Amino acid sequence: MSKLYFRYGAMGSSKTANAIMVQYNYQERGQNALMLKPRLDDRDGARIVGSRSGLSAPCRFVEELDGIDLTAYDCVIVDEAQFLTKAQVEKLVEIVDGMGIPVICYGLRADFQGNLFEGSHWLMAWADTIEEIKTVCWCGRKATMNARVAGGKVVKSGEQIVLGGNESYVALCRKHWALGELAPLEIRRIAAGKEAYMPLLLEADPSEAMISKYLDAGELYALLANGQTAGEAVIIPREDGSMELKNLAVAEAYRGRGYGKKLVEHMVKLCSTRADRLYVGTSPANVPFYEGLGFERAYTEKGFFTDNYPEPIIENGIVLDDMIYLAKDL
Repeated sequence: MSKLYFRYGAMGSSKTANAIMVQYNYQERGQNALMLKPRLDDRDGARIVGSRSGLSAPCRFVEELDGIDLTAYDCVIVDEAQFLTKAQVEKLVEIVDGMGIPVICYGLRADFQGNLFEGSHWLMAWADTIEEIKTVCWCGRKATMNARVAGGKVVKSGEQIVLGGNESYVALCRKHWALGELAPLEIRRIAAGKEAYMPLLLEADPSEAMISKYLDAGELYALLANGQTAGEAVIIPREDGSMELKNLAVAEAYRGRGYGKKLVEHMVKLCSTRADRLYVGTSPANVPFYEGLGFERAYTEKGFFTDNYPEPIIENGIVLDDMIYLAKDL
């Protein structure tokens, strides 16, 4: 017997990744699973669902259901189901009860104020099976609340629906949501909204064009101090199978606290499970910093700065020319 499922979880609990894997599992069995999302969610593209893990899949809009021949599908999957209307949830119920097609919905249960979304409200009321996808707060407790963050602080007033990713929301336990307390210090991967970090990225690399060449393909990590972005790092795989630290910057107000060292050490830990070496290309002034963290000089790329930047880059009164590469065995 087909069922309507509602699988809910706080921000960052891998709901979309789960949805994509369910679709993949159906396909592996030679069956078709229709992926849907509400039209208003365009963060990953008009007809794409995307997970912070990097997984993505094409989709259709829930609003298009009446024009889709569902007899060709063995399952319907709905991502971001909290944005559904009551009428749309009723339509999903009809698909389950009238056509015998299982419908699996993924979404948030409550908004940043702790109130149910419309879609979640009716899914909680009508779903045959309700399952929680768990994640944790920075303190280690189960995270059940979706905190909206602005200016490094938890905010509890404003419109219910404001689209955003890691830069705008964080999952907290009920206690720390109520207190409005963010992690004293944490490093988080930023999968969406990377452009918001461009001012800080430019402190390490003065060319937005150069940054754009590696930012999409790279992994961006932000170091947050009490919710405020204090630093960032970007790592990217190299063709030889090793990893490279492409960008490292600490905001001026947070320098002198060892945050740059913490970021590098964290990148070393992350890369140690997927490569044998971590490279970093830098200017002469930064060589002692990396040598102090166990990096050794590997090679020099002649004319890198003069060949790739239209304007001269001056460091300590000297125009930079060659890029010095250092490496650390992992």
